[in-house]
Amino acid sequence: MSKQNLRIDHAVIVTDNLDRTIAEWRGRGFTVEPGGTHPRGSINALVLFPDGAYIEIIAFPVPQQDFFWWRVLQSDGPGPIDLALLPEDLDSVLVQAGEAQLGYEPPQDGGRKRPDGETLIWRTARPEQTDLPFFCFDVTKRDLRVPAAPRHANGATGFSGISIAVDDLEASVRRWEALTGKSATFAGPLPGLDAVAAFLDIGPTRLTLLTPEQPGVGKVAERLARRGQGLFGLSFAGVGTASQSSTQPASQLAAAGA
Repeated sequence: MSKQNLRIDHAVIVTDNLDRTIAEWRGRGFTVEPGGTHPRGSINALVLFPDGAYIEIIAFPVPQQDFFWWRVLQSDGPGPIDLALLPEDLDSVLVQAGEAQLGYEPPQDGGRKRPDGETLIWRTARPEQTDLPFFCFDVTKRDLRVPAAPRHANGATGFSGISIAVDDLEASVRRWEALTGKSATFAGPLPGLDAVAAFLDIGPTRLTLLTPEQPGVGKVAERLARRGQGLFGLSFAGVGTASQSSTQPASQLAAAGA
């Protein structure tokens, strides 16, 4: 079985105040569209990009103790939380992930009702360890879930980079290489982060896996201690110099209330 082509689907930001966070992202020059309501009671908004990827900003008016996004929001507040990839075929990619012993849970049905009443249906499959992404696969047409992207005042066209904080860099690299079929490149210490890194490309987006250079030291170590492994930073293609704040890591945006 040939390795599937995986695309960046969306990055997830959790918030305790959807209206406030929408206003903050709009203040950075992004166009933010209403998303709708999930059956579990969560609500979201979307930052859509021309390359087909997007940011989901999600809030939980109804407590969801069994969902780790909600639990992290309660324990550590708003901020970046997760990354989804889009497979060509969910069942096939889960077979491959199982053969590589990557520890994905069985797929679950999901959906959302848009503000216009359109009902969307998808399937997701989540990893047991959050250094890996979850999968999101459309049952209804994807362009219903991810409509055409509007223009962003800051010029953003998609993700140029996504970073993931991980506990064990070599182990996570092996897992990502097994998942994507791509080879990673290791890098030395990164200035300002007190972290070492490995890079691999998913389409036009550079994925960076980060781990602390010294245990307990630096921003990546702080993220791991507070929120565990997962989404750390986002950077955007096409953003002009007039909107430098929008090129900050998502962790810094979260500190500002994103």
